Amino acid sequence: MKLSLFDTHCDTAFELFHRNEALCDNTCHISLSHAKKYEKYVQLFAIWANRRKDDETCWQEFLQIADNFDRLIANENGTIARVTDKKTLDQALQNGQRAAILAVEDARILAGDIDRLQTLYDKGVRCITLLWGGETCIGGSHDTNVGLTDFGKLVTKRCFEIGIVPDISHASEQSTDDVIEIAQACNKPFIATHSNSYSAYAHTRNLRDRHLKALMELGGTVGVSMCCSHLRNCSDKNAAIDDVVRHIDRYMELGAQDHLCFGCDFDGTDLPTGMTNVGDLYAIAEALFTRGYSQELIDKIFWHNAHSFFQKQLT
Repeated sequence: MKLSLFDTHCDTAFELFHRNEALCDNTCHISLSHAKKYEKYVQLFAIWANRRKDDETCWQEFLQIADNFDRLIANENGTIARVTDKKTLDQALQNGQRAAILAVEDARILAGDIDRLQTLYDKGVRCITLLWGGETCIGGSHDTNVGLTDFGKLVTKRCFEIGIVPDISHASEQSTDDVIEIAQACNKPFIATHSNSYSAYAHTRNLRDRHLKALMELGGTVGVSMCCSHLRNCSDKNAAIDDVVRHIDRYMELGAQDHLCFGCDFDGTDLPTGMTNVGDLYAIAEALFTRGYSQELIDKIFWHNAHSFFQKQLT
């Protein structure tokens, strides 16, 4: 079975910066060497705002990591391209290159300054995870019962206007409701880059069925995560491939066959038993095939759904 992969979330750019390592070969879950298994490969690289640092410090660190990531790509001599629009995405794939799309995880780095959103766009950011943990200038995360702040609502609306896809992963139920209301008013899709199914395992980080329904109605996409604590209760044993498949099964039951992809959270989480790097997703494809998933449906999950979504969103 030969596969292509379009993954909507990893923390690899953050880790490469702090480990002082290269894209091709490194100690991370994602490297270009590991990704050679895939015919085509597109990755959203999210730069995370370190929870131990204040908003302004995280903004400055974002700028450093983004610049470092550009240098890492330049060092690969055309093997991988930074993608900012549909044209550069199509060109990269036509040229046989790997493709990288820059993202931000935790919009609190805006620190109350809406003009910074344009700066992010100009730096090539095309997706932004609005929240991560606790209450911020954006609003309430999954571990709260708080919705978006007025500033958070302004940020979400502005994202739709300038071409940055807002991501509800890590958001509270209330914040997600607020994003959906704005998305419906703008008639624009949003994304859950790395969120498993709440009805498969009731973790606050996981996506409620009603939120998935709204996401699908607007043409959005949801990425299945490899985060063990979001896949199952790990107090007795670690998550495994079967747990990932269980969440995929549940999303399929809810009609997400045209909206489901992977947002593995590589380099941001421990991995299920049997997985060590991005190349090991083949084990999930094999498990799905054994369960009766067609090659066409597996290809949708691994590639076509996310590729189609971002082709439409990258202007």
